[in-house]
Amino acid sequence: MYDPQIGIISVLYFEKGLSQQEIAIRLGVSKMTVSRVLQRAKDLGVVKIQISKPFELHEELEKAIQAKFGTKKVYVVNPHRSEEDATALLGNFFAFQINTNLLNNTILGIGVGKTIAKIADCLLPMKTKNIEIVQLLGGLTNVVKENPFSIVQEFCRKLGAKGTYVASPAAVEDSAWRDQILYQTSNGVTLLEKWKECEQALFGIGVLDGGTLLSPSLVTDEEMREIREKGGIGDILGHVFDANGRFLQTNLEKRLVSIPIDTLLKIPERIAIGGGVLKAKAIKGLLRTGIVTTLVTDAKCAQYVIK
Repeated sequence: MYDPQIGIISVLYFEKGLSQQEIAIRLGVSKMTVSRVLQRAKDLGVVKIQISKPFELHEELEKAIQAKFGTKKVYVVNPHRSEEDATALLGNFFAFQINTNLLNNTILGIGVGKTIAKIADCLLPMKTKNIEIVQLLGGLTNVVKENPFSIVQEFCRKLGAKGTYVASPAAVEDSAWRDQILYQTSNGVTLLEKWKECEQALFGIGVLDGGTLLSPSLVTDEEMREIREKGGIGDILGHVFDANGRFLQTNLEKRLVSIPIDTLLKIPERIAIGGGVLKAKAIKGLLRTGIVTTLVTDAKCAQYVIK
Protein backbone atom coordinates (compact mmCIF):
# COMPACT_ATOMS: atom_id res chain seq x y z
CA MET A 1 0.00 0.00 0.00
CA TYR A 2 1.33 3.43 -0.97
CA ASP A 3 2.51 5.52 1.98
CA PRO A 4 2.75 9.20 0.96
CA GLN A 5 4.79 10.00 4.05
CA ILE A 6 7.71 7.90 2.78
CA GLY A 7 7.77 9.65 -0.60
CA ILE A 8 7.37 13.16 0.82
CA ILE A 9 10.07 12.78 3.48
CA SER A 10 12.45 11.17 0.97
CA VAL A 11 12.07 14.03 -1.52
CA LEU A 12 12.42 16.70 1.16
CA TYR A 13 15.56 15.09 2.57
CA PHE A 14 17.41 13.76 -0.50
CA GLU A 15 16.25 16.18 -3.23
CA LYS A 16 15.39 19.39 -1.41
CA GLY A 17 18.24 19.14 1.09
CA LEU A 18 16.19 19.78 4.23
CA SER A 19 17.57 18.47 7.52
CA GLN A 20 15.69 15.84 9.51
CA GLN A 21 14.84 18.50 12.12
CA GLU A 22 13.46 20.86 9.46
CA ILE A 23 11.30 18.07 8.00
CA ALA A 24 10.00 17.14 11.45
CA ILE A 25 8.91 20.74 12.10
CA ARG A 26 7.29 21.07 8.66
CA LEU A 27 5.28 17.86 8.99
CA GLY A 28 4.58 18.10 12.70
CA VAL A 29 6.28 14.83 13.61
CA SER A 30 9.28 13.89 15.72
CA LYS A 31 12.83 13.81 14.36
CA MET A 32 12.92 10.11 15.33
CA THR A 33 9.90 9.48 13.07
CA VAL A 34 11.70 11.15 10.16
CA SER A 35 14.78 9.00 10.77
CA ARG A 36 12.69 5.80 10.86
CA VAL A 37 10.84 6.73 7.65
CA LEU A 38 14.13 7.41 5.83
CA GLN A 39 15.46 4.01 6.88
CA ARG A 40 12.20 2.38 5.74
CA ALA A 41 12.55 4.17 2.39
CA LYS A 42 15.94 2.52 1.93
CA ASP A 43 14.61 -0.88 3.02
CA LEU A 44 11.71 -0.73 0.55
CA GLY A 45 13.87 0.50 -2.32
CA VAL A 46 12.09 3.84 -2.54
CA VAL A 47 15.51 5.41 -2.06
CA LYS A 48 18.52 3.79 -3.71
CA ILE A 49 21.94 5.14 -2.84
CA GLN A 50 24.67 4.73 -5.44
CA ILE A 51 28.26 5.64 -4.63
CA SER A 52 30.81 6.17 -7.37
CA LYS A 53 33.91 4.61 -5.85
CA PRO A 54 37.31 6.06 -6.75
CA PHE A 55 38.62 2.72 -8.05
CA GLU A 56 37.45 0.44 -10.84
CA LEU A 57 38.00 -3.31 -10.55
CA HIS A 58 38.45 -5.72 -13.46
CA GLU A 59 36.08 -8.57 -12.53
CA GLU A 60 36.93 -10.73 -15.55
CA LEU A 61 40.63 -10.84 -14.68
CA GLU A 62 39.81 -11.40 -11.01
CA LYS A 63 37.73 -14.47 -11.85
CA ALA A 64 40.38 -15.75 -14.27
CA ILE A 65 43.10 -15.68 -11.59
CA GLN A 66 40.79 -17.28 -9.05
CA ALA A 67 39.96 -20.08 -11.47
CA LYS A 68 43.58 -20.70 -12.47
CA PHE A 69 45.23 -20.57 -9.03
CA GLY A 70 42.39 -21.20 -6.57
CA THR A 71 42.99 -17.90 -4.76
CA LYS A 72 40.04 -17.07 -2.49
CA LYS A 73 39.89 -13.35 -3.20
CA VAL A 74 41.48 -11.26 -5.96
CA TYR A 75 41.42 -7.50 -6.51
CA VAL A 76 42.54 -6.38 -9.97
CA VAL A 77 42.59 -2.59 -10.09
CA ASN A 78 42.22 -0.74 -13.37
CA PRO A 79 44.55 2.28 -13.65
CA HIS A 80 43.01 5.71 -14.19
CA ARG A 81 45.66 6.32 -16.86
CA SER A 82 47.62 3.80 -18.91
CA GLU A 83 50.96 5.08 -17.59
CA GLU A 84 49.88 5.22 -13.93
CA ASP A 85 52.45 3.85 -11.48
CA ALA A 86 51.32 0.51 -10.02
CA THR A 87 52.76 1.25 -6.57
CA ALA A 88 50.76 4.47 -6.23
CA LEU A 89 47.61 2.88 -7.68
CA LEU A 90 47.64 -0.17 -5.39
CA GLY A 91 48.79 1.79 -2.36
CA ASN A 92 45.90 4.23 -2.70
CA PHE A 93 43.43 1.42 -3.38
CA PHE A 94 44.31 -0.71 -0.38
CA ALA A 95 44.51 2.27 1.96
CA PHE A 96 40.90 2.96 0.89
CA GLN A 97 40.02 -0.69 1.66
CA ILE A 98 41.52 -0.45 5.15
CA ASN A 99 39.81 2.87 5.92
CA THR A 100 36.41 1.47 4.88
CA ASN A 101 36.66 -2.17 6.03
CA LEU A 102 39.02 -2.45 9.02
CA LEU A 103 37.28 -4.02 12.01
CA ASN A 104 38.02 -3.18 15.62
CA ASN A 105 39.61 -5.80 17.88
CA THR A 106 42.00 -6.96 15.16
CA ILE A 107 45.67 -7.96 15.13
CA LEU A 108 47.22 -7.12 11.77
CA GLY A 109 50.68 -8.28 10.70
CA ILE A 110 52.54 -5.89 8.39
CA GLY A 111 55.41 -6.69 6.03
CA VAL A 112 57.79 -4.76 3.84
CA GLY A 113 57.88 -3.10 0.43
CA LYS A 114 57.30 0.11 -1.46
CA THR A 115 53.60 -0.63 -1.95
CA ILE A 116 53.09 -1.39 1.75
CA ALA A 117 54.84 1.90 2.56
CA LYS A 118 52.53 3.68 0.09
CA ILE A 119 49.49 2.20 1.85
CA ALA A 120 50.72 3.58 5.16
CA ASP A 121 51.30 6.96 3.51
CA CYS A 122 47.80 7.07 1.97
CA LEU A 123 45.84 5.97 5.05
CA LEU A 124 43.54 8.60 6.50
CA PRO A 125 43.73 8.97 10.29
CA MET A 126 40.79 7.22 11.95
CA LYS A 127 39.65 6.24 15.41
CA THR A 128 39.80 2.52 16.12
CA LYS A 129 39.37 0.33 19.15
CA ASN A 130 41.80 -2.41 20.19
CA ILE A 131 43.81 -2.58 16.94
CA GLU A 132 47.34 -3.97 17.11
CA ILE A 133 49.91 -3.79 14.31
CA VAL A 134 52.64 -6.44 14.41
CA GLN A 135 55.90 -6.22 12.46
CA LEU A 136 56.41 -9.46 10.53
CA LEU A 137 60.15 -9.20 9.91
CA GLY A 138 63.19 -7.30 11.09
CA GLY A 139 64.20 -3.88 9.90
CA LEU A 140 66.30 -2.76 6.97
CA THR A 141 69.71 -1.19 7.37
CA ASN A 142 68.62 2.32 6.40
CA VAL A 143 65.78 4.46 7.76
CA VAL A 144 63.45 4.86 4.81
CA LYS A 145 59.68 4.68 4.30
CA GLU A 146 60.03 1.07 3.08
CA ASN A 147 61.60 -0.03 6.37
CA PRO A 148 59.17 -2.37 8.21
CA PHE A 149 59.77 -0.48 11.47
CA SER A 150 58.81 2.82 9.80
CA ILE A 151 55.75 1.26 8.15
CA VAL A 152 54.43 -0.16 11.43
CA GLN A 153 54.99 3.21 13.13
CA GLU A 154 52.96 4.98 10.44
CA PHE A 155 50.12 2.41 10.57
CA CYS A 156 49.96 2.83 14.35
CA ARG A 157 49.93 6.62 14.09
CA LYS A 158 47.18 6.70 11.46
CA LEU A 159 44.98 4.05 13.11
CA GLY A 160 45.62 4.92 16.74
CA ALA A 161 46.87 1.38 17.19
CA LYS A 162 49.31 -0.41 19.46
CA GLY A 163 52.51 -1.64 17.79
CA THR A 164 54.67 -4.70 18.34
CA TYR A 165 58.10 -4.25 16.77
CA VAL A 166 61.03 -6.47 15.76
CA ALA A 167 64.14 -5.17 17.53
CA SER A 168 66.54 -6.71 15.01
CA PRO A 169 67.72 -6.38 11.42
CA ALA A 170 65.88 -8.55 8.90
CA ALA A 171 69.01 -10.64 8.32
CA VAL A 172 71.60 -11.34 11.02
CA GLU A 173 75.01 -12.99 10.93
CA ASP A 174 73.99 -16.66 11.19
CA SER A 175 71.29 -19.11 12.30
CA ALA A 176 72.58 -19.24 15.89
CA TRP A 177 72.17 -15.49 16.23
CA ARG A 178 68.73 -15.65 14.60
CA ASP A 179 67.60 -18.39 17.01
CA GLN A 180 68.90 -16.47 20.00
CA ILE A 181 66.91 -13.38 18.96
CA LEU A 182 63.67 -15.27 18.37
CA TYR A 183 63.76 -17.91 21.11
CA GLN A 184 65.97 -16.51 23.88
CA THR A 185 64.95 -12.87 24.20
CA SER A 186 61.74 -11.43 25.66
CA ASN A 187 61.09 -9.49 22.44
CA GLY A 188 61.47 -12.65 20.37
CA VAL A 189 59.16 -14.73 22.56
CA THR A 190 56.55 -11.96 22.45
CA LEU A 191 56.84 -11.80 18.66
CA LEU A 192 56.40 -15.53 18.20
CA GLU A 193 53.17 -15.39 20.22
CA LYS A 194 51.89 -12.25 18.47
CA TRP A 195 52.56 -13.77 15.04
CA LYS A 196 50.35 -16.71 16.04
CA GLU A 197 47.57 -14.35 17.10
CA CYS A 198 47.47 -12.33 13.85
CA GLU A 199 44.16 -12.51 12.00
CA GLN A 200 45.50 -10.82 8.86
CA ALA A 201 48.94 -10.51 7.29
CA LEU A 202 49.70 -7.85 4.67
CA PHE A 203 52.94 -8.11 2.71
CA GLY A 204 54.56 -7.01 -0.53
CA ILE A 205 55.94 -9.20 -3.30
CA GLY A 206 59.65 -8.85 -3.94
CA VAL A 207 61.65 -9.66 -7.07
CA LEU A 208 65.32 -10.56 -7.27
CA ASP A 209 66.39 -7.40 -9.09
CA GLY A 210 65.43 -4.18 -7.38
CA GLY A 211 63.62 -5.80 -4.47
CA THR A 212 63.37 -4.08 -1.10
CA LEU A 213 64.74 -6.95 0.97
CA LEU A 214 66.86 -8.88 -1.52
CA SER A 215 69.37 -6.05 -1.80
CA PRO A 216 73.18 -5.91 -1.39
CA SER A 217 72.77 -4.31 2.03
CA LEU A 218 71.20 -7.50 3.41
CA VAL A 219 72.02 -10.30 0.97
CA THR A 220 75.57 -11.19 -0.01
CA ASP A 221 76.67 -11.79 -3.60
CA GLU A 222 77.26 -15.44 -2.74
CA GLU A 223 73.74 -15.79 -1.36
CA MET A 224 72.28 -14.14 -4.45
CA ARG A 225 74.15 -16.60 -6.66
CA GLU A 226 72.79 -19.47 -4.57
CA ILE A 227 69.24 -18.12 -4.89
CA ARG A 228 69.56 -17.81 -8.66
CA GLU A 229 71.10 -21.29 -9.02
CA LYS A 230 68.18 -22.78 -7.09
CA GLY A 231 65.69 -21.01 -9.36
CA GLY A 232 64.56 -18.25 -7.01
CA ILE A 233 62.39 -15.60 -8.66
CA GLY A 234 60.98 -13.59 -5.76
CA ASP A 235 60.33 -13.32 -2.04
CA ILE A 236 57.74 -12.48 0.58
CA LEU A 237 59.03 -11.28 3.92
CA GLY A 238 62.49 -12.48 2.84
CA HIS A 239 61.38 -16.06 2.15
CA VAL A 240 62.49 -16.89 -1.40
CA PHE A 241 60.37 -19.03 -3.75
CA ASP A 242 60.76 -20.43 -7.27
CA ALA A 243 58.50 -20.46 -10.34
CA ASN A 244 56.92 -23.76 -9.27
CA GLY A 245 55.76 -22.39 -5.93
CA ARG A 246 58.43 -23.95 -3.71
CA PHE A 247 60.02 -22.02 -0.86
CA LEU A 248 63.79 -22.48 -1.04
CA GLN A 249 66.16 -23.48 1.73
CA THR A 250 69.08 -21.07 1.41
CA ASN A 251 71.73 -19.55 3.62
CA LEU A 252 69.63 -16.37 3.71
CA GLU A 253 66.69 -18.36 5.11
CA LYS A 254 68.86 -19.61 7.97
CA ARG A 255 69.70 -16.09 9.18
CA LEU A 256 66.37 -14.42 8.43
CA VAL A 257 64.52 -12.76 11.31
CA SER A 258 61.03 -13.08 9.91
CA ILE A 259 57.76 -14.85 10.63
CA PRO A 260 58.28 -18.55 9.74
CA ILE A 261 56.34 -19.83 6.73
CA ASP A 262 54.49 -22.47 8.79
CA THR A 263 53.31 -19.73 11.19
CA LEU A 264 52.32 -17.46 8.32
CA LEU A 265 50.23 -20.25 6.82
CA LYS A 266 48.13 -20.38 9.99
CA ILE A 267 47.07 -16.73 9.74
CA PRO A 268 43.48 -16.81 8.39
CA GLU A 269 43.83 -13.98 5.82
CA ARG A 270 47.15 -13.58 3.99
CA ILE A 271 47.13 -10.58 1.67
CA ALA A 272 49.85 -10.20 -0.97
CA ILE A 273 50.01 -6.90 -2.81
CA GLY A 274 52.17 -6.03 -5.80
CA GLY A 275 51.91 -4.94 -9.39
CA GLY A 276 53.71 -3.92 -12.52
CA VAL A 277 54.60 -6.23 -15.40
CA LEU A 278 58.06 -6.96 -13.95
CA LYS A 279 56.41 -8.71 -11.00
CA ALA A 280 54.10 -10.95 -13.04
CA LYS A 281 56.45 -13.95 -13.04
CA ALA A 282 57.04 -13.66 -9.30
CA ILE A 283 53.31 -13.35 -8.63
CA LYS A 284 52.61 -16.53 -10.61
CA GLY A 285 55.21 -18.40 -8.58
CA LEU A 286 53.86 -16.99 -5.33
CA LEU A 287 50.27 -17.98 -6.16
CA ARG A 288 51.49 -21.54 -6.75
CA THR A 289 52.82 -21.71 -3.17
CA GLY A 290 49.25 -21.65 -1.89
CA ILE A 291 50.15 -19.13 0.80
CA VAL A 292 48.12 -16.24 -0.64
CA THR A 293 44.42 -16.01 0.27
CA THR A 294 43.99 -12.49 -1.16
CA LEU A 295 45.91 -11.01 -4.09
CA VAL A 296 45.91 -7.30 -4.92
CA THR A 297 47.42 -6.32 -8.28
CA ASP A 298 46.86 -4.09 -11.31
CA ALA A 299 45.18 -5.00 -14.60
CA LYS A 300 48.29 -5.00 -16.80
CA CYS A 301 50.15 -7.30 -14.42
CA ALA A 302 47.10 -9.56 -14.08
CA GLN A 303 46.98 -10.04 -17.87
CA TYR A 304 50.53 -11.39 -17.81
CA VAL A 305 49.79 -13.58 -14.77
CA ILE A 306 47.02 -15.50 -16.53
CA LYS A 307 48.90 -15.99 -19.80
